[in-house]
Amino acid sequence: MFSGIGAFEKALERLKIPYELVGYCEIDLFASKAYSLLHGVPESMNFGDITKLNEKILPDGIDLITYGFPCQDISIAGLQKGFTDVNGEKTRSGLFFDALRIIEHTQPQVAIAENVKNLAGKKFNKQFSIVLDSLEAAGYNNYWKILNAMDYEIPHNRERVLIVSIRKDIDTGIFQFPEPVELKRCMGDLLEDEVPEKYFLTAEKLKNIEFSSFNQVRGTTIQEWGGSVKHY
Repeated sequence: MFSGIGAFEKALERLKIPYELVGYCEIDLFASKAYSLLHGVPESMNFGDITKLNEKILPDGIDLITYGFPCQDISIAGLQKGFTDVNGEKTRSGLFFDALRIIEHTQPQVAIAENVKNLAGKKFNKQFSIVLDSLEAAGYNNYWKILNAMDYEIPHNRERVLIVSIRKDIDTGIFQFPEPVELKRCMGDLLEDEVPEKYFLTAEKLKNIEFSSFNQVRGTTIQEWGGSVKHY
């Protein structure tokens, strides 16, 4: 769910863990196309808008569900509305409840969530408690921790909270997050010495970015929600 280009699936491949894909759920058409190409599956496997996905059509016996529900309303870079806005309407981050609905019905053995560090912070203590309590009520023991990419061989200071939910009837209590490893590379080891010209911004592209930024400052923003685009 909220698959993006399929980072969780890439992790399974790199760890040489065989898996059979039931389907992926991604509303962004460009991300869906990238997912299809990167993982060699047809786009017909995309369930699309999660708010419109009928959980009852999903097959029995799903082992693993992964989901990185939207962080825009939790991130310190966003408006921090939480799961609902001032009118009580579900925000983009509130799509967690759709993920929960699907987990409750399919009852996978394991569900893994990823989100920004701020979800586990003081301001969103209520929302984080809702996440953990809801998953526990659905039949899961939850293990969570804030991990930093730089502690796992990636030269990038990027903290994220990971929640591993294991169904209570199969949980042995031995799960532990991996210990940090020594970072042996820097960003320069990953960057190309010569970058093709096509990747540089032209004066025209810069002008378009400046125009777009100006519109946002004036208060013209675009909010994607539930498959529709609303202009304010």
